[in-house]
Amino acid sequence: MRVRVPIFVMVGLTACVAAASAQTPQPRSESPRTLAAFPADARVAYVDLDRVASLSSAGKAATARIDDLRNKRTSELAERSKQVSALEQKIAQGTSVLNDDARIRLQREYQRTRVSFERLRDDVQAEVQELQEELLRAFTARVFPVIGEVAREKKLWAVFSRDASLMWHDPAIDLTDEIAKRLDAKPQ
Repeated sequence: MRVRVPIFVMVGLTACVAAASAQTPQPRSESPRTLAAFPADARVAYVDLDRVASLSSAGKAATARIDDLRNKRTSELAERSKQVSALEQKIAQGTSVLNDDARIRLQREYQRTRVSFERLRDDVQAEVQELQEELLRAFTARVFPVIGEVAREKKLWAVFSRDASLMWHDPAIDLTDEIAKRLDAKPQ
């Protein structure tokens, strides 16, 4: 009777994959294109999801959307910040010249403008974070099936995420480039 081992796509590492190996750790910046081919007898592998995002067109498009939103909203924040600064200067310059009523009106206007700026800043942060989370969900929904396909083809037992405390690895088991290429080959 043959026991079938399921394929796992894991986000975190819970144990060192190759603790028994005596080789020294490889630097993260080493290019996988200069390394040996994926070992045919390997049963575990890893994927650097950040690198998949930076290599794939889907990841680049998501990054561009986030950057566009951040840039647009940053200019709005800069304009509001100028308004707050201008009112601060008016208050500082006018304290000796303004009568009490005018000074109080100016201070209230400053408070309203400052509160409005702080709310806008918080809204912008929340909007950017919401978009990042939305795009991350969409990206993982696309990339995880691709990881599963590659894992099944290579008859792997598990695929780990590289950014989750990987203690040691043989760079040949890196599937990142293959995952990015296949992700780009899939229709959106």
